[in-house]
Amino acid sequence: MSPIGRVFIILNLLLAGGFVVVSGTHLQTKNNYKLQLADANKKSADEIAKLNAEKDKLAAERNTFENAKSASEERANQMLNANQLLTDENKRYAQQLSSMEGDVKKLLAAADSANTEMKSAFGQAKAAYAMAVADQKAKDDAVRAKDAAEAENRDLKTEVASLKSTIETRDGSIKSLESERSQLGLLVKVAEANGFLRTMAAPNLSGLVTTSSGNLVTIQITDNPGNVDIKSEIERGKWGFAIYDASGYKGEAYPERYEASANAVLCKVGLLKGGAFREGDKAATKTP
Repeated sequence: MSPIGRVFIILNLLLAGGFVVVSGTHLQTKNNYKLQLADANKKSADEIAKLNAEKDKLAAERNTFENAKSASEERANQMLNANQLLTDENKRYAQQLSSMEGDVKKLLAAADSANTEMKSAFGQAKAAYAMAVADQKAKDDAVRAKDAAEAENRDLKTEVASLKSTIETRDGSIKSLESERSQLGLLVKVAEANGFLRTMAAPNLSGLVTTSSGNLVTIQITDNPGNVDIKSEIERGKWGFAIYDASGYKGEAYPERYEASANAVLCKVGLLKGGAFREGDKAATKTP
């Protein structure tokens, strides 16, 4: 084959290939256009449907608004009519009020006049009542003063009689006590002449010295065989404790006060013979 033939063959092949490429590109572009047109048509249809729905919605809202407007206009007309009625009613009430104010002024004037007359009459009545009350009060005070004086007089007489009786009774008791005291004093003198000591009448008590300070000493009671009332015994007469230790008798302590909570007797030191009293010393009303 000649070179020219080969060239024509190659050119034919190139042209055929280019035709195929151009045809494929043209078909693809045409197909894209169809797809785009279909999408555009679908979008247009959707938009039209949306616009129609919006149109129907707006038409329905318009109808609603028109109905509301009609109802509002009707209510407005009704309110205007009612307002007119109220205005007319207010005018009528204003006229009635004006008439009533005139009547009230007349009544107030009459009431003021009557009030003035009543005040005058009340003042006179009050003055008369005050005078009557004052007179009655003076009379009542006089009666009460008289009754009180009579009652006080009766009470004083009764009290004087009672005091006289009490004095007479007391005088009799004093004379009896003085006689008894004289007899007792005589008996004590006779007993003392025969060797009796006042301390011999002391209750039978024993104890221990717990504290000793100056002329005061405290004795804790440890033995009370007769279960005597120590407080009463102290009040009844003077008696004492003999204080002693192992070395012997140290002195006397005389009771002043009994402390029941501690079962102890507070004493004054009356006599010292064997040295100062110390804690632990023994005490007894009856010499062992």
